[in-house]
Amino acid sequence: MNTALLALAACLCAGAPLTHAADTAPSPAARAADVIPAPKGVRYVYLMRHGMYDRVDSLDDRTANGLNALGHEQARLLGKRLAGLPVKPRVLVSSDLTRARETADEIGAILRMTAERDTLIAECTPPSSRPGFDQENDPAEMALCQANLEAAWAKYFRASPEGDAHDLIVCHGNVIRWFLNRAIGNDVRHWTSLDIGNASLTIIAVRADGTTRLVMYSDVGHLPVEEQTWAGRGGGWGKTGGR
Repeated sequence: MNTALLALAACLCAGAPLTHAADTAPSPAARAADVIPAPKGVRYVYLMRHGMYDRVDSLDDRTANGLNALGHEQARLLGKRLAGLPVKPRVLVSSDLTRARETADEIGAILRMTAERDTLIAECTPPSSRPGFDQENDPAEMALCQANLEAAWAKYFRASPEGDAHDLIVCHGNVIRWFLNRAIGNDVRHWTSLDIGNASLTIIAVRADGTTRLVMYSDVGHLPVEEQTWAGRGGGWGKTGGR
């Protein structure tokens, strides 16, 4: 008689119950208790372009070229729109250029938040798919811009699996258009194919698994039509060529 039969005979003689594999499987309730819920937190990144300003090319963008009167009003109206939303922003960040700092400060005064500054999201010119564009710009500057935007993407567009988060970022037209193309999986060099309004609101959602989706782009509904200004031709109304 082999070992298995001897063991079975010993169990029967001792009156021990036979155990089947089905008897030892966990119950559905126990299995459910062991399942870890999938993370559901979403990070909402609010990208806001600065208000309108009057540019003097000979001046330093970090110390001059601030908002004009219309730009300040656009920024305040954007701040009021944010204040009316049923969410609590986690952080307010702006580029270190004057027009972005002043826009963020107008918003921060309304939201009672103090803006942090970040050079990674300063305006710059990345490579473009527009024919002849790259040949008209400095290759080293475009490469640095691309590197800064990649670093900024990694820094700000992170998953928030522990819960929803709402982050406010005040920056620039080229920066936002590059981020948008990255978020939707488009070639980032197509950023020059988009127009964008001053003091506009773009929202990108970062899901718990790190994937992204576009919520809205260049929304200027908080601005009266007569106070809407655009980089590019806009929607065919308001002032175009806005900076």
